Amino acid sequence: MIEKIIVGKIKPLTAIHVGSSSSARATDAPVFRNVAGEIVIPGTSIGGPLRATATRLAPHLGKEKCVALTDPSSKDFCDCIVCNLFGSINPAEESEGEEEEPMKGNASKVWIYNSPLVHKSKTAIRDGVGIDRETNTSAREMRAKYDHELVPKRSIFDFRIELQDNITPEEEMLLAVTLAEWTQERCYLGGNIARGLGNCLLEDLQVYKLDLSSPEKLLDYLKEDDPLKVGEKEKDWIENLLEKARKQIIAVEDNNYLYNSFIQLDFTLQFTGGFIINDTKAPLFGFDFTPRMENGEFILPGSSIRGKLRSHAEKIVRTLNTIKATNGEEFRKKCPACNPLAEQNNPLTSCSILLRDYRKEEEILPGVEVQDKELCLACKLFGSSYNGSRLFITDGEMVNDITIKVMDFVAIDRFTGGGKEGAKFDAVVLWQPAFKVRLFLENPKEWELGWLFLALRDLKAGFFSIGFGQNNWFGKAEIVDEQITIGTTSDNSIPEGLFIESETYQGIFKTNHWTWEELANLPEKPLDNWLTKFHKQLTEFKRVPYLVPSSDSYFRENIPQLYSKEEEL
Repeated sequence: MIEKIIVGKIKPLTAIHVGSSSSARATDAPVFRNVAGEIVIPGTSIGGPLRATATRLAPHLGKEKCVALTDPSSKDFCDCIVCNLFGSINPAEESEGEEEEPMKGNASKVWIYNSPLVHKSKTAIRDGVGIDRETNTSAREMRAKYDHELVPKRSIFDFRIELQDNITPEEEMLLAVTLAEWTQERCYLGGNIARGLGNCLLEDLQVYKLDLSSPEKLLDYLKEDDPLKVGEKEKDWIENLLEKARKQIIAVEDNNYLYNSFIQLDFTLQFTGGFIINDTKAPLFGFDFTPRMENGEFILPGSSIRGKLRSHAEKIVRTLNTIKATNGEEFRKKCPACNPLAEQNNPLTSCSILLRDYRKEEEILPGVEVQDKELCLACKLFGSSYNGSRLFITDGEMVNDITIKVMDFVAIDRFTGGGKEGAKFDAVVLWQPAFKVRLFLENPKEWELGWLFLALRDLKAGFFSIGFGQNNWFGKAEIVDEQITIGTTSDNSIPEGLFIESETYQGIFKTNHWTWEELANLPEKPLDNWLTKFHKQLTEFKRVPYLVPSSDSYFRENIPQLYSKEEEL
């Protein structure tokens, strides 16, 4: 029997893409729709992230780890609190002995409904393209162009789950702890979440308790179309359970699978001049280039920030590795960053391609997990097709007044010195826009923070650009109004050089805030410590022998003759 009903609203803070297996002429990846053609977030797309978060938080409350964490390939029956709440992940089969035991397994005590879109909203088609690591332009040669359909930010979806009467107080507390993450804007639904999509807020959360203990109350419940009208509203449900949960938190030594800590950087990208992320619909407006718009607003896609940030971070580590390497073979054995778009015959072959070919040759089953040592440093931080990513960068929201300039450009004929015939083009340019951006990293390691802040420092200093026209000084930006938030479940998970003395909580995470300048001026010098850890990690890194790229983009045959290595006399 149903005991409680939890309702609320899911509000996407960025555009969201929950895909379907169906195809469409207008896009490579349409959003999910029900049989009536209405946009919905399927209950499975809500239940999956809920369960995953609960699985990674439960051990911090002193609960047994799920078998999904300890041994993902195991088929053993699991009786952990998460499997009791959301349903058994591995129902045990009958034994083959003389005395057959009944099957073990639990059905879910939580019913999760599809979340329909409250008001009709016009979807958008967003195009994306990979960055060529050599030319720093779009990777057309590697066919990295793609598009997908999006539901715009600030759309509202109904949220509803129901709890059965056999749910225990501990299971209900774990559910509240999990939902608390979503109420703190740490909810990510759908696809491409690492590239800026699917960051959501669960708001207006209300809990109703049903009393069906008597025939009269049961009859009232059955007569009413809306069960909420016969339920009693429970006040401060999530706050009361969070208060109990915080008293049960224990320190757990596990940085691989649990949700131990996070760092969140909120900042404004203030562009110093012109800025364009081109919209493919530009010709419809009579221009060659126009800024990207969705739902009537100019946006800075998170994928554009992420792509340039990763590309520049790769350049940093490859440069440092090139300085230390004496030849191409040594460079490739210690190459810290692959080219995620490179195929087998291209320089700096991506880890995903190397792993795919190796696992196929060795006949390794798909369920066998990729080891951490099999990935380059860039894939460990920014993710790959095998291990996903712990780093999320949201779409940028424009926060200042719009100033638009129409500019004309012409290419120069290298022979005559005049304008080249047929090479004129024009563009609608955003002038000095400012975008609010969020960068979120789960379970940050010190060397990752050192590398990340090194790349962000170069962005802050204007050493690389975002978007179109970098050779025309477009896309240069400054990082302003930054706030750095660290959240942790215990002192064991705090990055070196930081401390959290306050009793300020977000969910079960104790938090503290700094600006970039405050962080740099701390007496413990955390930024210096993280940079030291980064250089140590880079020095010690070495690829496994069977996943070394066959070539690179620097140590080619003619390079030693053109640029001989300097030697001290």
